[in-house]
Amino acid sequence: MIWKLALRNVMRNRRRSGITVLSIAVGLAALTFLWGFIDGQNRQMVNNTTRYFATDAQVHLKGYHDDPSLDRAIEAGDRLLAAVRADPAVAAATVRLETTVLASRADRSRGIIAFGVDPAGESAVSDLSKAIVDGRAFDGLGGGGILIGTDLAEALALRAGDDLVLVGQAYDGSVASARVPVRGVFRTKIDDLDGYVAVMPMAVMRDFLAAPSAVTAIAVRLRDRGALAAAIESLSNRVGSDHEVVGWPVLLPMVAVSTRFHEVMGFVVLTIFFVMVAAGVANPVLMAVLERTREFGIMLALGTSQSLLFRLVLAEAALLGAAGLLLGNAVGLGATAAFGRIGINLGTFAAGLRTMPGLEDVIYPAVRAERSLFISAMVFVIALLMALYPALRAATLEPVAAIRGIGERGKARVRGRGEPAPARRSRWPVFVLIAARNLLRNRKRSAITAFAAAFAIVAYVFLYGFFDGFAEQIVGNSTGYLTGHLQIERQGLRRDLAPELAFEDAGGVLKAAQTLPGVAAAAPRVQAQALASSATKSVGVMLYGVDPDLEPGITILHRTFVEGTPLARGAERDIVIGRRLAEKIGARLGEKIVVMAPGLAGELGTAAFRVRGIFATESSSFDGAMVFVTLPAAQRMLGLGDRVSSVNLRLVDRSQVDAVARQLAPVVASRGLVASTWPELLTRVADMVGLVRAIRTVIVAVFFLVVALAVMNTVFMAVAERTREFGVMMALGTPPDAIVRMVVYETVALMLLASVVGYTVGAAIVSVFGSVGLDLSRFYKDYSAIPGLTGIVYPRLEWASLIGPGIGLFVASVAVSLYPASRAARLDPTAAIRHT
Repeated sequence: MIWKLALRNVMRNRRRSGITVLSIAVGLAALTFLWGFIDGQNRQMVNNTTRYFATDAQVHLKGYHDDPSLDRAIEAGDRLLAAVRADPAVAAATVRLETTVLASRADRSRGIIAFGVDPAGESAVSDLSKAIVDGRAFDGLGGGGILIGTDLAEALALRAGDDLVLVGQAYDGSVASARVPVRGVFRTKIDDLDGYVAVMPMAVMRDFLAAPSAVTAIAVRLRDRGALAAAIESLSNRVGSDHEVVGWPVLLPMVAVSTRFHEVMGFVVLTIFFVMVAAGVANPVLMAVLERTREFGIMLALGTSQSLLFRLVLAEAALLGAAGLLLGNAVGLGATAAFGRIGINLGTFAAGLRTMPGLEDVIYPAVRAERSLFISAMVFVIALLMALYPALRAATLEPVAAIRGIGERGKARVRGRGEPAPARRSRWPVFVLIAARNLLRNRKRSAITAFAAAFAIVAYVFLYGFFDGFAEQIVGNSTGYLTGHLQIERQGLRRDLAPELAFEDAGGVLKAAQTLPGVAAAAPRVQAQALASSATKSVGVMLYGVDPDLEPGITILHRTFVEGTPLARGAERDIVIGRRLAEKIGARLGEKIVVMAPGLAGELGTAAFRVRGIFATESSSFDGAMVFVTLPAAQRMLGLGDRVSSVNLRLVDRSQVDAVARQLAPVVASRGLVASTWPELLTRVADMVGLVRAIRTVIVAVFFLVVALAVMNTVFMAVAERTREFGVMMALGTPPDAIVRMVVYETVALMLLASVVGYTVGAAIVSVFGSVGLDLSRFYKDYSAIPGLTGIVYPRLEWASLIGPGIGLFVASVAVSLYPASRAARLDPTAAIRHT
């Protein structure tokens, strides 16, 4: 009987029930699609990065992953390969031999990682041969040559058939060098592969390194990547304790931390939506109870037990929740499945997508049953929990008071006989006062409505603050550690880093830049691709020659030293390196490092330096790839004389970078130079920030939709509850447009209250976390893989970015109240007065 009554009550007011169901369904559909999108992009990132080259897992000699050097090469590679291939979880496996080399052609060079592979075995574990866009892949018929990525080919001005010069460190510690033809050029749209990886046949690599039988890794393709943990355990037992089995999350920390970041953000948004759905369910159920106070009073007077009435209200909430689940899953799963087939083209953000390795222009959302079941269960449970208070309130009504339509145990104060009515006249329009009275008449309903809207405002203020803080930290750290805000250079320097692009009269350029308003500091630099070698290993690095006196005005690197001291004037034989690089090459404070780089005259410049200091910036991409020497030392090693590669500037206000660049343009153009802004210098950072902000905009847009439906639902409930009241007002001559104004006034008042509370609380939360920081290191084991990001994010408010969305939310919430307001204005007075 309860379910029949509940169904009848739900169907009795179909508009109210429909809007309630729609509120639940929109939230559920949005969550389903959002999670499907996150799962789809994560799956694409992992699939592409592992299938092109990294593979699902690799087997090394113990300690090789943390300390990759030829000293840790595997001598019995064939025997180990056979043991790996015998594991049931392994679909294919092959041997590899890798080393770091300096690749150069004419006056251009770049530090890269070169791999020796077995062409036949490699095709079974990776798809790199399928990505060839120029030339041809290895065919297994012998022959030499090398495969390089499109970005490396562009940087070194290479095509298939051209020769590439490689310089590295041989197996015995001597200098290894070779000239090899470019056999093919591949494009994977993964920057690290396309720009910094080269592949050659195993025989050629072994001859280059003078290592006739060595391998550094067994690359493994699994039958089921989802069973990675079990496969690692099984392989570890097979290969023994003197070897290590490393899965893709360790091999590809940037991919792992990116997928983890997406998942954590998904959980944050999920939590916010759950609270919004809770408010959206509680409000209409409470409104329904208030509207049916007389009905419940009659039922209690006729002997209906309180427990039965309690269960009836819960049953109605369960039906509404179930209907919302059906509709939400139908829309959410249907949309996810549809876009999972046709894809979502994000080509507009192609540059930003490339900052996340493995992502393509088209993302295919993924449907996962366990995700949908979890979301559906949570939404249904929330719907039932939010109905408990309205159900309890209905069950505890006093029958007589309820039949009279009071609904509370107390009674309103009645003015005594002969007591004069207040004569004070208000300055406010009468319908504004009536709207205020209506809001105060049912404080619980008004409070729940205002809370729902206020929470949405708090959520979007915090999200904006988090993303703005995230972006500011990445940009601030990247410019603070490396580039400054502006760089004066010759056109093409960042692409080629050729010594021929250095320019003279650095003093004149420096003086011209320092006199410009808005410039806080300026300093000259030399920049070059180089190879840094210790006694045992070599790594490709970026070499910077800096002025020790002027550089602290451009970067904050001098604050990050954990060992030793920064460079000083006259320290021509000293070098400072990052902690990650020191670990890679096994260099300690005071030890010698040899640096090689192409010089101005085409010869190879070489110099030995003593490690003076080691810095740590929490960015592994920076700490592992940058070395600094004094400006005279770099100029002497490269044969530049007094020439410099660039003059870098720090501004008083970074937001004025474009204006300062325009002022600089005519000054430097006469010298054949250009002024490049930080977004041009750090394109990956700028693109990533743009992509993150675009995603933020989409999430906030979904918030607005849910909030607008919740507000419309609330106003509609208020109108339905007061049908008789509106009928009496219209029968007494109140015009329809006055009814509309009164309802809109109520909505405006609620949204103003919600805005004050929401912006105040949101700003307070952002301010607190902006001071103490939001520690993400526990969620992101390898957060330092993201350039410029540290373990603690400091949210910050940029009010200019909040004004537009804030006004939009306010206007949308008021606009959606027009439908229930116009419906109230069209009521027939006679039918409305008879309404029960």
